[in-house]
Amino acid sequence: MSGRPTWGSAAVTGLAGFASGLLVAALLIAGRSAPRPVEVTTPPTSTVPAVPVTVTASAPPSTVTSVDTPPPTTTTSRVEVTVTSTSTSVSPTSTSPALPLTSSWRD
Repeated sequence: MSGRPTWGSAAVTGLAGFASGLLVAALLIAGRSAPRPVEVTTPPTSTVPAVPVTVTASAPPSTVTSVDTPPPTTTTSRVEVTVTSTSTSVSPTSTSPALPLTSSWRD
């Protein structure tokens, strides 16, 4: 052999590096101190008794009994329309012969 690494040796080296990285990460996590508990304070609750309230209206409610509407208006218009027809002839612009339409569908 000429000293070139093979795929097998590269895989072994890569796995060894990966395992070393996992070991270092596990040691770093294990060496941390436990998180401190968070102190939560809740404010004291206070209750207020309900008080009855009386509401009086200063004016009587208004009621609509009728509405005046104007009578409808009608407008009549007269329109006259005259239609004239003109004959138009169309001449073909191409003199090439028409090709037959064929289809080549195969099942």
